[in-house]
Amino acid sequence: MRLTARMPAAIKICFVILAVIMFCAVFAAQLAPYGPDDTRLLERNTPPTIFSGGAAHIFGTDALGRDILSRLLYGTRISLSMAAAGLIAGGTCGVLLGLTSGYFGGIWDKTVLALVNFQQSIPYILIVLLLVIVFGRSIPVLMVLVGMARWETYARLLRNVSLSVREKQHVAAAVTYNASSFRIILRHILPEVRSQLVVLLMLNFPAVLLLESSLSFVGIGVQPPTATLGRMVGEGRIALMTCPWVAAVPTVAIVALSYCVQRIGEWARDELDVRMNMDGAR
Repeated sequence: MRLTARMPAAIKICFVILAVIMFCAVFAAQLAPYGPDDTRLLERNTPPTIFSGGAAHIFGTDALGRDILSRLLYGTRISLSMAAAGLIAGGTCGVLLGLTSGYFGGIWDKTVLALVNFQQSIPYILIVLLLVIVFGRSIPVLMVLVGMARWETYARLLRNVSLSVREKQHVAAAVTYNASSFRIILRHILPEVRSQLVVLLMLNFPAVLLLESSLSFVGIGVQPPTATLGRMVGEGRIALMTCPWVAAVPTVAIVALSYCVQRIGEWARDELDVRMNMDGAR
């Protein structure tokens, strides 16, 4: 309650917007007035209701007569699912590599640092293009590729924390009592970085969501007719002059999601006094 009382009004609004978007995404099947792929050629390019397009299609229709609202609901669910699953995959990989490299050191630490430097030195989109050619463009593959875009941020953070925590007395005492490395990492090192990790997940979420949207926008993400926010923007860009609502509606959804999560992450970072120590390697 005290945390809520100190919360700025802008952050409360962001929480409400985020909650509404997530609710609509989860219950897309119940809220969508039409199927996301239902075509009505006689109703194609119908303007939204606010532009005197009638009440049948609140956000209008696209060039194939598909209802924008229905595709937005389903597309948001898929985009959020891919971003969340990818974030978990990348976070898990980065946490494991960072914790073990900082704790064990030696050759393993140098190997992980080499991988981190490689990831940061090459545009990730090139890696994605190569792996898409090899493994295809299925949703599970894209989830992994999207998530692995930010794994190095977790690895650097967790490595730095491991390097400092492993020298503390309680860790030395655990080693003296023959505690296993696995137990020391989970019980003594990981709790030291829980706040930083939660904040980093929130701050990375907009970047992961935008990456998924960008891949779909350029045509190497989820393939049609499946709707995602990025694909809807990509499909609407060819009709910006005549039917701007086709691209504008999903664009607003992407901006709202990214902005709200980013603001909440920044507020949590300041509220928890988290210092994101991701400096260069020692």
